[in-house]
Amino acid sequence: MSNMTTDAGTNQESLSRKILKKLWGMLPFILLVLIIIVLSGGIKEKKQLTEAKKKGLRALQAMTFAAENLDRIIKVIRSSENSADAVKELASGLSMSKQQAEAIVHMPLGLLTKMEQEKIAENAAIIEEEMKQNGETEIQGRQLVNVVALELVPSMIRDRINFPGTIEPWIKLDILAEVRGKVLKKVVVEGAAINKNGIIAILDARDYEHAYKSAKASYKAAVASKERLSELFKKQLATLSQLDSAVAQAENYKAQMDTAKLNVERCTIRSPISGTVNRLFFEEGEYLNFSDKVSEVLQTEKLKVKVGIPESDVDSVRMLDSFDVRIDALDKKVVKAGKHYLSKTTDSMARLYDLELMIDNASGEILPDMFARVDILKREIPNAIAVPLYSLISVNDHNIAYVVEDNGIASARKVELGVQEGWLVEIKNGLKHGDKLIAVGQRDVSDGQKVKVMRTVTDPEELSE
Repeated sequence: MSNMTTDAGTNQESLSRKILKKLWGMLPFILLVLIIIVLSGGIKEKKQLTEAKKKGLRALQAMTFAAENLDRIIKVIRSSENSADAVKELASGLSMSKQQAEAIVHMPLGLLTKMEQEKIAENAAIIEEEMKQNGETEIQGRQLVNVVALELVPSMIRDRINFPGTIEPWIKLDILAEVRGKVLKKVVVEGAAINKNGIIAILDARDYEHAYKSAKASYKAAVASKERLSELFKKQLATLSQLDSAVAQAENYKAQMDTAKLNVERCTIRSPISGTVNRLFFEEGEYLNFSDKVSEVLQTEKLKVKVGIPESDVDSVRMLDSFDVRIDALDKKVVKAGKHYLSKTTDSMARLYDLELMIDNASGEILPDMFARVDILKREIPNAIAVPLYSLISVNDHNIAYVVEDNGIASARKVELGVQEGWLVEIKNGLKHGDKLIAVGQRDVSDGQKVKVMRTVTDPEELSE
């Protein structure tokens, strides 16, 4: 019994030693885990502190901004149905973040008095300086924004207007049948060129030839009768009244003969102009009535471009003689056009003055009824300040541009716009040559914010590269 007790004690002691050895071997790992836990707690605490500073700074800056724009903010808050709508309106209307807008909506308006503004600014400055000294990434409560600047240099901008137009043949002539008759022969085909007096079709002329022969015979008899009465009148064997009747009858038969001859000629249908036979409206063997449409002939060696001009632009257009016409159907080909005619009255419905332009089409490449865009250059403005339209921000019916000052701070400028050419717009007031306009990244900055200029260009075209 005692031996069994001794063996049990020995085994227990051996097990304890094994546990101690394992714990001793794991001691470095346990210490490392404890160190990580302690360090992570410190890191977390520091991170939380930094985040708290940032949050407080944003709130203070929101207060400062709100104090400067107190009237507008109070108006927004009073007109909004709830705080969410007010936050949304402030964020979009005053170009601030959602967090700043929320801070303004939920703060007591008493904090925005002039007396409190100095305290707010002082607290914000203390936090900013502390964060700057600690090497934290935010300065002035905002993230440093990367931007691209456009250095403003003198450039040419043109005051242009652009109107749609339609292309028409110089002459479009409908040829009609002048007599009745059966078509014996179709001489031309659609699309064929035809000269002036060229034959289009031949009608059956037998009836008209018979009428001509009859009228011709009657005329000859009347002439002979007139000549006999003239001799008798000279011998006083016929009265003047008889002679006058003979003369009148001869003239009447002559007119009938001439008409019959003309009808015979009209059985050969001809084109009164040179051009292209665009359409034929008959077939061989068909019977044509008087005034039936036979053919459509176009002159297209030169063409008309018709454009409707609003009343406000008539004075500018009447002074011009040359225009650029772009034809999209021909791979946006641009051709020169001259002014042909500007109507003196407007269309009663659209109130537009018709402007007719003439373009050369000797090659025949341009076809009637194509659509065209007419570019009208009203004036050129040299040495202008031209900026991309997208680089401006619209705030409460004002256009705002951001420029980079020499110290790297973004400065907001209220600008006045002039003429627009494509995606460029003239700046009449608010900017000057040499300013560095923030053209990319401007929607992420605010007035007084520090920015980092990644690239500076002088040509707006370089911004798209």
